[in-house]
Amino acid sequence: MTQVTSKKSGITFEVSDKDKKFIENISPVINGKKFEIPLPTTTPDERQQRRLAHRNERNLYKRKCDGTGKDIISTYRAEAPFPVYSIQHWWSDKWNAKDYAQDFDFSRPFFEQFAELQKKVPRLGVLQEQNENSDYTNCATNLKDCYLLFSSDYNRSCYYGVWIQRSNDCLDNLLLDDSELAYDCIFSKKLYNCKTCMYSSLCSDSAFLLDCKNCTNCFMCFGLRNQEYCLFNKKVTKEEYEDYMKKYPLTSRTNYDYFKNHFLEFIKDAPYLYMRRNGRIENSTGDFLTDVENCEECFEATEAKDCKYVQGAFQVKDAMDCCYVNNEFGYENCECFPMPFGAKFCVNCYSGSDLMYCDSCMNNCRDCFGCVGLKQSQYCILNKQYTKEEYEELLPKIIEHMKNDGSFGEFFPGNLSPYSYQESVAMDFFPLTKERAIASGFKWEEVDDKQYVPQSIAVADDLKDIDDSICSQVLSCIETGKNFRIIPQELAFYKKVGLPIPNLCPETRHQERAKFRNSRHLYDRTCSASGVALKSTYAPDRPEKVYSEEEYLKLIG
Repeated sequence: MTQVTSKKSGITFEVSDKDKKFIENISPVINGKKFEIPLPTTTPDERQQRRLAHRNERNLYKRKCDGTGKDIISTYRAEAPFPVYSIQHWWSDKWNAKDYAQDFDFSRPFFEQFAELQKKVPRLGVLQEQNENSDYTNCATNLKDCYLLFSSDYNRSCYYGVWIQRSNDCLDNLLLDDSELAYDCIFSKKLYNCKTCMYSSLCSDSAFLLDCKNCTNCFMCFGLRNQEYCLFNKKVTKEEYEDYMKKYPLTSRTNYDYFKNHFLEFIKDAPYLYMRRNGRIENSTGDFLTDVENCEECFEATEAKDCKYVQGAFQVKDAMDCCYVNNEFGYENCECFPMPFGAKFCVNCYSGSDLMYCDSCMNNCRDCFGCVGLKQSQYCILNKQYTKEEYEELLPKIIEHMKNDGSFGEFFPGNLSPYSYQESVAMDFFPLTKERAIASGFKWEEVDDKQYVPQSIAVADDLKDIDDSICSQVLSCIETGKNFRIIPQELAFYKKVGLPIPNLCPETRHQERAKFRNSRHLYDRTCSASGVALKSTYAPDRPEKVYSEEEYLKLIG
């Protein structure tokens, strides 16, 4: 174990012998010589923050494609200092990223030269693949008829969600898998016709649940297993349950808000498992984990093995310090899905192998260093094509050059992100003021204040009193004043499941759900029953009573 002091904050952190071994194993070997990647110089949280500053997940803008002049949807503002192409034009053969190639200049820092290349090479407007009628999405694949869905795959007719997988007809969810007709649910899977459920699975025809498994027709409950017809954690008859639900229909905004507020108060005294988890968890720490093994300090990971400091991962193995990745054997990467094998210090790179310091290199690129926007290329540096022999002769010299100024082994600095800090996912998990962001080396762009239009109509309390004309109205969020509309597909969903028209805009609704994520940081706690030591995202000053798995199972029976 080695003690290291962060060069950014002065905080002391540990690099374990296992970490050292991983970094040694992933260090590049060129012509039989290994070039050791230095140990981290900043804390795990600081490294995560730096990576996340390069990812814009949910902010979309209308702009022109710089290749065709056509209107497109993009994660980049119209004022971005680099060209932005539509999906079709970026993937076409009408341009070549190698036309922007640069010679490496040993009189200048690598990151300075890389920044120049970033500003020249056209960027892909949004990250989508094999989608149908789902233009307003990002970091998404295999979607059909979806809208404002992000970091999501294999869904149909889903709207306003983040990290939604293999689901149909769902709306306003966060971290949802294999579900249908789910609304306002968080870290749940295999739900059917469920509303406002947290950390639950295999439930149907229920509402306001916390950590319930295999339950049907349950309302305002927590910690239930294999139950049916329960109100407020009490077993009732089928007739009693149905009478209660008829008395207080959730189609009424008044009723829905009352029960949601009451539910949030109700669960304050509920027992909480120290880790939110699904499936088999073995020798692992973190939160929002599903079927993971030998993973340390990992968050929002599914089917992961032998990972450390990984966030937002699916089917990943042998990875360290990575965000939003899939595949195996990578270090300090962000949004690589699938991650090129052996990738190091890459962002938005998909498939391939042995990439270092690359951005948006896709379609099976291999053995590339410091490249932007390449497709199916090999032996390139700063987008310039070399022979294998030339590449292996030049790259060691560049690595030594970077070692001399301390940049080798560091992820891209914040000022190389194509996004401003407040647009990035970093703002979600590491919120900063403008002054602190700039002082920390991140970008901050002033955004013109948009004038919102006051809502001119009164929306009926009950859905039964609302017709299709609501879709032509401009509504105002009661929290932020931001305008929003009800799309026809959304109204059809509310009518199908029996829910009122929302009075919050989609972004405010997302932020309300995101409050239940907790920080991606583990704290030392003790089980509220046994006193055994725990690692949990519930900070010690939080009001929740946190239990070990053994004690938790005793409590819920």
